[in-house]
Amino acid sequence: MKPLINRIIQDGRCLDGGILKVDRFINHQMDPYLMKQVAVEFMNCFASAKPTKILTVEASGIAPAVMLGYLMELPVVFAKKKQPATMSDFYTTKVRSFTKQRDYPLIISREYLSDEDRVLFIDDFLAFGNAGLGIIDLCQQAGAEIVGMGFIIEKEFQNGRQVLTDAGVKHIESLAVIESLESGKVKLKGVKTRKVNIYEEANRCLLCQDAPCTKACKTGDPARAIRAIRFDNHKPALHWVKDCSDGDLERAEQACIHYNWPIRIKEMMHSISKDDVDLQWSMVNGEWSIANAPSPGITFCGIRCENPFFLASSAVCTNYEMVARAFDAGWAGVFYKTICMQEIKEVSPRFDAMHSNATHGDFYGFRNMEQLSENPLEMDFDILHRLKQDYPTKVVVASIMGQTEEEWMTLAKMAEEAGCDGVELNFSCPQMTHKGMGSDVGQSPELVKAYTACVKRSVKIPVISKMTPNITHIAEPAAACVEAGADAISAINTIKSVTMDADAEVAGQRTISGYSGRAVRPIALRHILELAQIENGSLKIELSGIGGIETWRDALEFIQLGCSNVQVCTAVMQYGYRIIDDLILGLQRYMIKRGVTELSQLVGEQIPKFLNPDNLDRKTIIYPKFDQELCVGCGRCQVSCNDGGHQAIVFNYETRRPRLVGTKCVGCHLCRLVCPAGAIGTTKRIKKLRIEN
Repeated sequence: MKPLINRIIQDGRCLDGGILKVDRFINHQMDPYLMKQVAVEFMNCFASAKPTKILTVEASGIAPAVMLGYLMELPVVFAKKKQPATMSDFYTTKVRSFTKQRDYPLIISREYLSDEDRVLFIDDFLAFGNAGLGIIDLCQQAGAEIVGMGFIIEKEFQNGRQVLTDAGVKHIESLAVIESLESGKVKLKGVKTRKVNIYEEANRCLLCQDAPCTKACKTGDPARAIRAIRFDNHKPALHWVKDCSDGDLERAEQACIHYNWPIRIKEMMHSISKDDVDLQWSMVNGEWSIANAPSPGITFCGIRCENPFFLASSAVCTNYEMVARAFDAGWAGVFYKTICMQEIKEVSPRFDAMHSNATHGDFYGFRNMEQLSENPLEMDFDILHRLKQDYPTKVVVASIMGQTEEEWMTLAKMAEEAGCDGVELNFSCPQMTHKGMGSDVGQSPELVKAYTACVKRSVKIPVISKMTPNITHIAEPAAACVEAGADAISAINTIKSVTMDADAEVAGQRTISGYSGRAVRPIALRHILELAQIENGSLKIELSGIGGIETWRDALEFIQLGCSNVQVCTAVMQYGYRIIDDLILGLQRYMIKRGVTELSQLVGEQIPKFLNPDNLDRKTIIYPKFDQELCVGCGRCQVSCNDGGHQAIVFNYETRRPRLVGTKCVGCHLCRLVCPAGAIGTTKRIKKLRIEN
């Protein structure tokens, strides 16, 4: 019974002495829907036996027995374990409790069991068969006939079935059979045990504030470990639970407040192999850091940054307190929310998100209608001044937007006077209500060149021009900015978009606005590559990358395409400043693994791999490779290949296994990408048997 098996795998817990704990869904907290499914299964098994009464034992068998009695329209009697003061005429026997290791009586009133009854016995567990033997004895005393016994879970290794068979029971059904509980692992008969997908499980985690799982664990920090997995640091995750016993991890699971079922913390941690990178941990100011790691520091526009991670100009940095907390958390710098001279009035609501189906919380795309800072001009520059004074080692960049050359120059001078390390020129906001501002300007090489030039004449601090992706050729306005003297280019701002959720309407109205989040990262990388390939004599263009960065690996992709600085916005809005821990950890671990001592060594290293389509190898092929052990037999590969590919997969409906037809396969790898079980890999690249013209 698959739903039951799934719950055993998800929520069953092994205890010493061959005990399987299922109190989350059967014998303490009960899942009524699962109990109904169990009852339906028992009804199908025993309907032909034509029972007249259902018997069970107090207390765990009552729920499935009552549900079955309701479906089969039969009375249900449960054997009591203690004689009530009101009961004087009864049958009684004595049985041994396996879990409690003591004898107890079973008592049934003679009024409710007679020689006319055809009894169906239902219970939660079949272990040594002791409860079943007790029911047999009671029925023999009453002269009743036992027509069947049904158990939700059978522990086969404890031989209870044989005991009951030898006692004369001819029809026994178990909905799930446990072969063993060795080494704390549940081995189900007929079920291929698979390791939990730690990333899927970590993605289910709610990433709680003041996480109950960690508070319950006491010997470690499972919440931090799960967060490390979620943000692509699964091997270092073990550091936070290295002192935890299985009991500690089980207590953490029991404290989990997930709205469906608890995160499988213990199984996740047991599924992680030892880190293949030697990380030497040390405690600094109450936080763990890697003592043997190279510095993630890098120079951007002549400014030394302690790491490449900055807050992007947005809602994540709108006041002193926010930025100060980010700096304390470990962010190297900030591109403060864009300052302008116009009055800014925002709408409500101003955000919308793209989720998968009806999921909540975790979105892959984010749409916002927010414009610029709503603070008074003087307040923002005072905030920037105080930030630089209080955090002299952090990098403070003012993002500004003017409507005329005079405004651009005035704002830039105010930024310099406030002590800012640089100034970013926002040529890219897609939802400005004022004409001649934002992405309207960013699409004009002439305007961005003129504004960049006037700002460069006005200040000595570095000038970074921020480009819009809402243009066919981003390199054209960017090159104009470089010609005007820009010290760096930042890209991309949000992409103009439309979402249709009625809850995001503003007084029943909609508009085009900016789209961000991990869904836009490939588009951002394309623009970064085009910017990195701008030819400007011997001048190297410095880049600051923005767009869909959540993990250190996302950031690395921008760095490898030429960025010496990256900015993060949507991920911070979703998960908080705390993601900086894993951004730095992952990047440092990667540097150790690569033997890289300076982060600058990675900047632009992947650019030479990018060629025009006409220069790509078209004479070789890589075939997909099917792992039959991992394959679950869903047939998704065949569906996609048949309807969206080259009809190169045959599906055997009896064995539920796919087979590749090599003569038809073109090596497109659609099958590999749609496989939900990760059962399709790759072979070696070989020459095509037939070269197509």
